[in-house]
Amino acid sequence: MYKPTHFELEELVNPLMILAIGQTNCWLRLDEGCLRDLDTIRKEWGGVIYINGVFGGVVFDSRGYRTPDDKDGAFWSVHKQGKAFDLVPKDGDAKNLYLMIYSLILAGKLTSFNTLEDAKYTKTWVHVAKMNTNERPLVIKP
Repeated sequence: MYKPTHFELEELVNPLMILAIGQTNCWLRLDEGCLRDLDTIRKEWGGVIYINGVFGGVVFDSRGYRTPDDKDGAFWSVHKQGKAFDLVPKDGDAKNLYLMIYSLILAGKLTSFNTLEDAKYTKTWVHVAKMNTNERPLVIKP
């Protein structure tokens, strides 16, 4: 079982899911390739990247693996499969994080993540995902 170097389970998974099925079952449901890619992104970025947590007094709990009945995002979102994450750079530079991840996908340095949400719609975060596509990257619109 792979556990990333730079992220704790609570950053990756909605806390209700951890309570419902336990830590081990959450780790088992997360895509290993995506976890490895998260570590690659964090290492290449060099700075802190947030996913789930409390920031500025606001709770963010649906930026990683979401519960099946989570009201955030699309009903069929790959967040609910443990294959999508919304990354927020601590320094606020989401544009350059997006460009770096785009370049990592093009260069083949990310083995699972192949999808990004168009940055025009995600000004403060970067949505990365693994989808069944040969496009690298596939850029989606909400």
